[in-house]
Amino acid sequence: MLSALIFLPLAGLFIIPFLRGYRAPALVALGVTLANLALSVQLMTGFEASADGFQFVESFPLMADFGISYKLGLDGVSYWMVLLTTFLFPLVVLGSYSSIKERAAGYYSSILILQTGVLGAFLALDLFLFYIFWEVMLVPMFFIIGIWGGKDRVYATVKFVLFTMIGSLLMLVAVLYLAHHAGSFDYTIIIEKRLPLPAQYWVFAAFALAFLIKVPVFPFHTWLPDAHTEAPAGGSVILAGVLLKLGTYGLLRFNLPLFPEASHFFAPLMMVLAVIGIVHGAMAAAVQPDMKRLIAYSSVSHMGYIVLGIFTFSESGIQGSLIQMINHAISTGAMFFLIGMIYDQTHTRKIADYGGIAKIVPVFATVFLISTLASAGLPGLNGFIGEYIILVSAFQADWLLGAIAVSGVVLGAWYLLKLYGKVFFGPVTNDHMHDVKDLSLRELTVLAPLLFLMFYMGVYPKPFFDAMAPSIQKNVLSYVQSDESSSELIELMKKAGPDEQPAPEGAVEHSEAGH
Repeated sequence: MLSALIFLPLAGLFIIPFLRGYRAPALVALGVTLANLALSVQLMTGFEASADGFQFVESFPLMADFGISYKLGLDGVSYWMVLLTTFLFPLVVLGSYSSIKERAAGYYSSILILQTGVLGAFLALDLFLFYIFWEVMLVPMFFIIGIWGGKDRVYATVKFVLFTMIGSLLMLVAVLYLAHHAGSFDYTIIIEKRLPLPAQYWVFAAFALAFLIKVPVFPFHTWLPDAHTEAPAGGSVILAGVLLKLGTYGLLRFNLPLFPEASHFFAPLMMVLAVIGIVHGAMAAAVQPDMKRLIAYSSVSHMGYIVLGIFTFSESGIQGSLIQMINHAISTGAMFFLIGMIYDQTHTRKIADYGGIAKIVPVFATVFLISTLASAGLPGLNGFIGEYIILVSAFQADWLLGAIAVSGVVLGAWYLLKLYGKVFFGPVTNDHMHDVKDLSLRELTVLAPLLFLMFYMGVYPKPFFDAMAPSIQKNVLSYVQSDESSSELIELMKKAGPDEQPAPEGAVEHSEAGH
């Protein structure tokens, strides 16, 4: 089932490259992504939320002599990421229908390859396999930005590739070292053969750098505004909704369980970088003249909350981070869709070129307002619950960092409402805006599922928390939280002499008969 989910999108590659025009490739891609969504929903019906291990596991050796296997598995951490991916991709295809008319077959082929790479990375339980899927994602995104992007697309693409490749190469070295230590690339074997402390720090840093660039966290964030600004609307939605989440997913899946001592050691630094990103991203967003660039810096700020929650090492903080990963994809994805829809008609994203268009496009203005308030974290909408839980957990971990992080919420409301006021209220400053048409039926079809989830998750997020809680406790926190006592034991053993080493609490001396 997991293999079918990963490789079903590639079925479209047997048809799409031979189709002409833009309608037929879009319709085939839509059919394939909808079929994959149906398959993921069917898969999720068999998922046991109360189980705490990996489910639907598939495993067979690929290169046994090198310890490389084809191993896939699903748990409550990857559960929502997989469903989010299969949910967003049909909307991206449908949203790109009227805007991608040149080389459409290549665009939709790239979209399908990208979906395979993303799903493979979320489901891989072999580190070599994970790295292959991680690199596969880079190629289609390179073409999506470089061919169908804006006027500075080449600069943005090269910058995106260089940043990503630096982190990826360091991660490859770390993966090879882990496999050498454990004798296998199998995640479940590596996690049981913990690295010694000095090595943990270096390997943690290599993995973390790759994931922090992907998130991105300050100061590795400068590629994101350029990539978002130049990417087509569909590319921006995938970038914000899915690709950035692979960074935070990697921190949860690999950094915390594989390197628990190093995670505690680097946690203060990670939290400080996250808080700097929250404030810096919000302040940078407030002064952007371009709507898309403003939302890009807003993503930097919002992703900082997710990293902050992860390194509180609390169940509530990690649950808040995981649900905020979903929330950010929904609300920010809707914002990028809306900006792309208005850009297709006006061919400008400059805030100064707009003004007073709420009178001209009232439905568009209403949907934009709901998405804006969701991004700002208004209670009752999806953005509130994740940020609230993260901030509560941050206050418990470090009240000063928590207090600074709260300023990001205030700044976020300020720049988002300022954006809305300048674009939609006041007099119509541009006569060309009178020709703008309101949302079409196709555009409403794209936005309706996102709007529904904004309200549903804001009012009743319990099912989301229930499905992720057991896996977070078993597959993440059981390694990190139990580590504090083991670290204390290690320090005691270092200080004690060879005949004075303390036994763990509750240990029983073995007699000859008992042995």
